[in-house]
Amino acid sequence: MSFNKNKYLDEVLETHKLHYVQEFVNKVQAKRDEIKDVMSNHYGNKKYNAFNSGSFAKHTATNIKFDMDVVEPFKRDSFDTLQAMFDDVYDTLVEQYGSNIVRKQKVSVGLEFPKDDGDELPIQIDVVPGRELSNDDYNKTKDLNLCFNEDHWGFKKGTYMKTNISKQIEHICGRNIERKVIRLLKIWKKHKNKDYKSFLLELISIKALDRKKSAGLWEDLKVTMEYIRDNITEDNFHLYDPGNGNNDVVAAMDDYKRQSLKSDMDNMLRNIETNDETFLPYYFPQNEKYKDQGNKGYKQKEGFNGVSYPQNPQRFG
Repeated sequence: MSFNKNKYLDEVLETHKLHYVQEFVNKVQAKRDEIKDVMSNHYGNKKYNAFNSGSFAKHTATNIKFDMDVVEPFKRDSFDTLQAMFDDVYDTLVEQYGSNIVRKQKVSVGLEFPKDDGDELPIQIDVVPGRELSNDDYNKTKDLNLCFNEDHWGFKKGTYMKTNISKQIEHICGRNIERKVIRLLKIWKKHKNKDYKSFLLELISIKALDRKKSAGLWEDLKVTMEYIRDNITEDNFHLYDPGNGNNDVVAAMDDYKRQSLKSDMDNMLRNIETNDETFLPYYFPQNEKYKDQGNKGYKQKEGFNGVSYPQNPQRFG
């Protein structure tokens, strides 16, 4: 029996589902809701209702690494400057939880709580403060200005970027084929310690598949990987943020990072074509902890005793 790539990749996705860690997910959700209450009680009518974003809102989260994101939309007259808004949110959360829990990040305030006994991961919440562009504008447009607290992506500390996180979430709504491919690429990224932005992988997967009818999970993944390989280093290739048409996500990548991503895709495609039974599990491993629980379709072919990977996988991407 030949190696069934579709069944194998289905099993990869199955073993990375969140329901295997539902108890922990519930704890993170409860802490997220607690933080929302802290913010609401402190700021009152200075802001609009918070909403969830990130991989949970987009349904692309996996059980090997995740946090939860909360967007806090502030009214235009709540703060004189975006930096003042950012710093005040940080100070408020430090007062509530302590400086050992709260840290300033690029455009968000991150909270990481100590691991409880039995938990494999700490609870991590990112609070993203944003301010509407003009008075009473947010309810109509959902546009927000985010503060860059660090020099990043070509932006200086204290500057800002317009975004629309609601549109980013809507952009992936209903794209079930794309979501599966995005989760697979995130699984590869985490297991192989790649530092490409998940948002980039999300946007390029959507563009590669462009609501195509599924040809099978492997073919969908292959089409996406080929699309990345063939386009990511081209000068005329763009990936525009659905929340801000002036924000080209590819343009923010260094040339070496774009070339590295191209090489990664090329190496994976070549190696999987050469020996799919060895290299598909190498690049896209199952979550071994839930392999037995999730094995509903994929079986190693008879007589196969496991995968032997090269001692030095540098040439394999």
